[in-house]
Amino acid sequence: MNIETLKVFKDLIDTQSFTKTAQINYISQSAVSQQIKNLELIFKTRLFIKRKNSFELTDVGKILYKGSNEIIDIYDKTVSRIKDNFDKEIKGEIRISSILSVGIYLLNRYIREFLSKYPLSKISLDYYEWDEVVNKIMEGETDFGFISCKNTKDINLTSLHIDDEEMVFVAPPSFNDFKKERIDISDISGAKLIFFEKNIPSRKFLEEILHKRDVRINVTMEMNNIETIKAAITSNAGFSILPYNCVEDDYNRNKLKVFRFNTPIYRPVYMVYNKRKKFSNSAGLFMNFILESKKNSKEEVLK
Repeated sequence: MNIETLKVFKDLIDTQSFTKTAQINYISQSAVSQQIKNLELIFKTRLFIKRKNSFELTDVGKILYKGSNEIIDIYDKTVSRIKDNFDKEIKGEIRISSILSVGIYLLNRYIREFLSKYPLSKISLDYYEWDEVVNKIMEGETDFGFISCKNTKDINLTSLHIDDEEMVFVAPPSFNDFKKERIDISDISGAKLIFFEKNIPSRKFLEEILHKRDVRINVTMEMNNIETIKAAITSNAGFSILPYNCVEDDYNRNKLKVFRFNTPIYRPVYMVYNKRKKFSNSAGLFMNFILESKKNSKEEVLK
């Protein structure tokens, strides 16, 4: 048990939401659930009971919640004093905008690694649709934006390709038609697909690839959120093509089935920033960290 775990528990009770808790702690919803389970294993009892619209703390949960608040308050005040008195390098909050799927399942890994290296840094991460992320950067409201599938052509913005996400065919847990873990893309021709809405770049990106490979596209549902797509698949409403890192936890917990393509499909991810904006010390450190991570990733591939 550590401070991070106590913070997850505290945030869950404060927000009454697994989704919000995952977002503000830069982890997945399944990671939130796992950390709560670990706490309950430590104390050998339930910490709260989930009611219709709220979480009701048990007696042990009430004690832990009160203690968590006190511990986190002491920790935050200590970090603040250290930052005010000794740290001259970390200045300014890093403001980040991201599309939801990239922010939760890819960017959070970068943020956790950055904060472990620069624990006094402060990062604000908000989720928007693709166009809104770009607008936030253009208007100077955020330092960095993270988008996928297509970059921006604005002359004032720089789009840095930072990663590629492997796309996989995602099916309900009861699906047994495929007897192999790798399939040809032609195998999904005519399948009932649940896709993002038409204005979302990921949708256009996939449709272009499927058309080029002569796959018959049969979109039966449209959604604008990756979490709702996964929920719909789980309830046997259809299939989808999603980034593997977005469904890996669900696959490992047997909540979804995942099939890789024999000829892989990769969705590019870009970091966008305004080349005319002057970065704070913290933002400059984050930029260098991302560039270094990209360099190290390339070196790993070449080994």
